[in-house]
Amino acid sequence: MHETATQHARVRELEQVKEITANERYYFGYQYGLGAEHIVPYLRGKGVSFAKKNICEIGCGEGGVLAALADQGVAYALGIDIRPEAIDRAEIIFRTLFPFPVEGKERERVSWDFGIHDVTNQQTPPEWRAKFDFVTLRDVMEHLDDTERSLRHVMDFLRPGGYLYIVFPPYYSPFGGHQHLLHNRWGKLPFLQFLPDSVFQTLIKSGREIDIEEVTRLRTIRLTIDKFRNAVKTVGLELVDEELYFLRPVFKLKFGLPTVKVNALRTVPGLREVAALEAGYLLRMPTA
Repeated sequence: MHETATQHARVRELEQVKEITANERYYFGYQYGLGAEHIVPYLRGKGVSFAKKNICEIGCGEGGVLAALADQGVAYALGIDIRPEAIDRAEIIFRTLFPFPVEGKERERVSWDFGIHDVTNQQTPPEWRAKFDFVTLRDVMEHLDDTERSLRHVMDFLRPGGYLYIVFPPYYSPFGGHQHLLHNRWGKLPFLQFLPDSVFQTLIKSGREIDIEEVTRLRTIRLTIDKFRNAVKTVGLELVDEELYFLRPVFKLKFGLPTVKVNALRTVPGLREVAALEAGYLLRMPTA
């Protein structure tokens, strides 16, 4: 645990919230720090504005990234996750950081809401359709069973000209198979996903059943840079920017490591899939 994950003043506001544990505050902290220190400056540099806009994070977890974005003066923020316990924690945190106004007084802060929703297998509710100027998914896309269908459902959220920011670890990167979820000795080995199925299945047997199922499912999905690029083209999203990282920006918050890009590998098939630990895409909904 690196101290920068809890340095932000907004994170320290949660220290007296009894319902939030120190570990949950840490996870929120590095998410908030990533949003405030990396995501917001990057997006602003690409011309994305947040003032008075509607934003949504799909797979919001404790809501750290969403809170950092909401602090940019947005009008409305929506957080979505499939885990009820994550939504419960996020709502507790947002009630502290973005309290609803006292009756009769003008709202001083952002309006917000959270919902449980499966973006792959559920239709987008009518009240969310074409409502948002900005949507983001961080370390979520690789978990969605059908990349193209999921992207089409995400597009339902966006207004014409709205921005979509997606970040994921390519499957063939050192830990793109998410073997670290297993918390066994084999999960510490990079590139475990390159092993033959028979060997791979043997090595993951000692993990928790729920983690074994997820690692096995990701082996079926195998979200690569090429697969994602093709899906973006198929669904008709406009590519604004692509960033590839050898050392991910979140590593600075978690471990104090510098951020290292490998954008020179964008045009190098194969090598980009194994050397880039993070692929980030800024996309835009067509205006017509």
